Amino acid sequence: MSQPGLRSRFELSFTALWLTAAALLVCSASCARGDTSSITCDDGLAMCGGGACVDTQIDPDHCGGCDGVCASGQRCEAGECVGEDKGNGGGGGDQGGVEAPGESEGTGGALCAPGLEPCSGGCVDLDINPHHCGGCGQECPAGQLCEGGACRCDGGLAACGGSCADLTKDPLHCGGCDVRCGLNATCVDGECACDEGLTDCDGKCVDLASHPQHCGACGAACGGGLVCQAGTCACIVGEHEDIGSTIPQVVRGTTLGADTYFGLDCVAAGSTEVVYEFTAEEAGTYRFDTAGSSYDTAIAVLDRAVCRELACNDDRAGAEAAASVVLEGGEEILVVVSGYNGAQGDFVLHVDRAAPPACPVGTIEPTLPQSVHGDTWALGDALVASCGSLDTPDASYAFTAPHAGRFIFDTAGSSFDTVLELRSGTCTGSVISCNNNNASEMTSRVVADLTAGQAVVAIVEGAEGEYGPFTLNVSEYVPPPCPELVLDAATFPQRVTGTTAIVDRESALSAPCGTGAGPEATYAFTAPADALYTFDTIGSGFDSVLHIHDGTCSGPSLGCNDDVATGVLQSQVKVLLDEGQTVIVVVDGYSSSASGAYTLNVSQTFVPPCPLIDLGTTVPQTVTGTTADAVDLLRPTCGGAGGREATYSFTAPEAGTYLIDTFGSSFNTTLAALDGSCSGTAIACNADAAGSQQSQLTLDLEEGQTIILLIDGESAAASGDFTLNVERFDGGGTCSTPIELASSYPQVVTGSTVDQPGSVTPSCGSSTAPDMIYSFTAPEDGTYIFDTLGSSLDTVLQILNGSCRGASLGCNDDASGGRQSLVSAVLVAGQTVFIVVDGRGTSAGDYVLQVDRFTGPGTCSTAIDLGSELPLTRTGTTSGQPNSATPVSTCSSNSSAADMVFTYTAPVDGDYVIDTIGSSYDTVLHVHSDGCGGETLNCNDDWGGTSRSGVRLTLTAGEVITVVVDGYGTSSGSFTLNITPA
Repeated sequence: MSQPGLRSRFELSFTALWLTAAALLVCSASCARGDTSSITCDDGLAMCGGGACVDTQIDPDHCGGCDGVCASGQRCEAGECVGEDKGNGGGGGDQGGVEAPGESEGTGGALCAPGLEPCSGGCVDLDINPHHCGGCGQECPAGQLCEGGACRCDGGLAACGGSCADLTKDPLHCGGCDVRCGLNATCVDGECACDEGLTDCDGKCVDLASHPQHCGACGAACGGGLVCQAGTCACIVGEHEDIGSTIPQVVRGTTLGADTYFGLDCVAAGSTEVVYEFTAEEAGTYRFDTAGSSYDTAIAVLDRAVCRELACNDDRAGAEAAASVVLEGGEEILVVVSGYNGAQGDFVLHVDRAAPPACPVGTIEPTLPQSVHGDTWALGDALVASCGSLDTPDASYAFTAPHAGRFIFDTAGSSFDTVLELRSGTCTGSVISCNNNNASEMTSRVVADLTAGQAVVAIVEGAEGEYGPFTLNVSEYVPPPCPELVLDAATFPQRVTGTTAIVDRESALSAPCGTGAGPEATYAFTAPADALYTFDTIGSGFDSVLHIHDGTCSGPSLGCNDDVATGVLQSQVKVLLDEGQTVIVVVDGYSSSASGAYTLNVSQTFVPPCPLIDLGTTVPQTVTGTTADAVDLLRPTCGGAGGREATYSFTAPEAGTYLIDTFGSSFNTTLAALDGSCSGTAIACNADAAGSQQSQLTLDLEEGQTIILLIDGESAAASGDFTLNVERFDGGGTCSTPIELASSYPQVVTGSTVDQPGSVTPSCGSSTAPDMIYSFTAPEDGTYIFDTLGSSLDTVLQILNGSCRGASLGCNDDASGGRQSLVSAVLVAGQTVFIVVDGRGTSAGDYVLQVDRFTGPGTCSTAIDLGSELPLTRTGTTSGQPNSATPVSTCSSNSSAADMVFTYTAPVDGDYVIDTIGSSYDTVLHVHSDGCGGETLNCNDDWGGTSRSGVRLTLTAGEVITVVVDGYGTSSGSFTLNITPA
């Protein structure tokens, strides 16, 4: 026992203990400075102070490290101090413990050297201890070291998912954390590599020698029935029968209970299969079929080595199947007999070799009709029809036309889907015609017009490789008689129906109007009495043409019509016939494809004489009448379709201008004048005069000239009471009595168009207004300007050469954006022109007419010479210039503007660009050869998406061109003209 203040045995005091420990530390440091370089520790031991080799996993004085000292009573396990510390704390125990500074004696606390910390009853270095890294209990993951109080992987390793991994060779972390190498792959230098003998295909390591999806190369998959052997897809046939090389031969068998080796491409669900091996004894075309089998069969021919399908067929004709292939001598194949959509049963397999290709295989006798029967099963493929297919057996026959005519070749009666072709002369001649399916049927038909003695070859083959028994028919087309039918001459109105859509029928007669290229139906008709007869095709189902011939089908045309009215595709012809007169009525089609069901209507109308009344020579005079009970016999050249009409004759008592109108009539009239008789040429026609529904004509007649006046309705339904007025116009300013102007310039005349007749219809603007006509003779060559500036009405101005019927030299409605008009014309000395001052619409009123000669440059007669400078730029203005030249309508149909005219001589051969880029207004540019009236070489309105103009043309050195800078509409202003090499 021990008592306080007494010691039962020798023990070091606390001070002595600290002195001893300090001495040991000094000694350790001194020893550590000694030379230990020659000391080497065994594996698993560590060198600690003084060069001692210790096991830090179990040594309590060096537990977990050289500086780790376990407390008294503790042991070292796995580098940690464990077990209870039995110091003398609390008076118990047999041995005293070492008290740490600041602790009461007997607490059992561990004594740690400087730089160590007590953790779990031991002293540890928190900077390097992996179990207490940076703090007690902070365990580093397995494989990691503690350095500086932080866990890290050893050099060359990376932390991945709580462990240290070598990214250069770890298959789970190859080149990066969680980058895993696939099956049969290792990590080499941070990249996954397939094991030796394997190849990477789409990220998988495969053996190209045996993999079915990558056989011999990545992506080279073996098909059905094939396996990969030594890098090659090989055919695994399974159970089959070798039928040798015998031809022809017939093999019988059944697919009931058979296996399935291949999935044939030409069947849907497929079925069980029976496989035969066949070897071609010599080169040729071999055919296999299942004719006579009990079910819906399918047949395929496969390459013996790799099971590749060479041919496959489900149905040749009905349920039987057939296939043909070209084989080399000694070539081995597999013949697979199967069924469609699961069908099974007993089958018959025929094997034969086709005859060598031949053309022709026969001749068709010229005595017609003829039918030739044959079978293409065992024939070769001598020809390829232009509308057929390759690798198809064919039969060809020579035929010589016994005489000129239309001949018909067809395959009606054949057992398969045929193709028929006709070639000229020989088997290699040009194709006359080729047909696959006639009228959506499986037979074929060709019609050909042949000359006497013309030789042709008819070729019969199958569509899409089909073959089998066929029939080739040859006959001659016999056209119908003309006329083919007869119309009833006693029943009116009458209606007959029929069709022109008859097989092989084509156009035999030419129509005098339209194209009339369709097949015809012809009727004979004999008039029972003198009358007007109307024939029409209203109610027909196609675009018709109707023509009537006198006496025979080739007789003179008495009438022809394509469309009875705008938008109406049917036809109508009216003819006056004498009693007993026979005509041929032809119902035709507008085009070769226009045929079908037709309706032919015939009506009879008794007509009064034409003209009905002679007005004689009296002027003025007014007559009244009605068209309500009249007939529609004549058709005016203006207005609508026309209705019933009244006819009068009138003879001019003297030469002059006559005004004829229907003012006062009760319906919308059309008035026409015919020369001499009811069948004479139309002299004039008017529907609506001065904005009204009545009509007016202004006619210049010679003394004694007789005309027929036709009073009609503007539509078929327009008829009623009318008033006809005839008078002679005694004033001047008409076509026959123009007001003559002096041959001088400038000059100004005034007048009024009120009470004037409308003598001329201008070629521009829109006018039914009265007009005043002047004549003017140019005193000298030059450009003359005529205008109506200052007039009170909206004018239209036209210049005519020589008379009212002369060519128009210029016409203008609105000049410079105003309502008045301006026309310039190039005249030669002594040339007389007629000046027509007209009104727009129905405008009439006071006018001012000015005539002057333009003396400035830049006209057609005074063109400005630009020389031959290149490049060239000129500026100027068209304001105040005349309108000397008009561009072609295809370039600008809306130009009456002032223009400037230049000439230019090309200095060298080459391409030139002429443009008005930089101009201030909307220009039009046109270039001519030989002056303004010469050929237009080029013309442009808007160039490059702008309102400026440009042209490109090729010129030769010394070539002179005329360049006109014009304006769109009435535009004028400052321009820039550029000429550059292209």
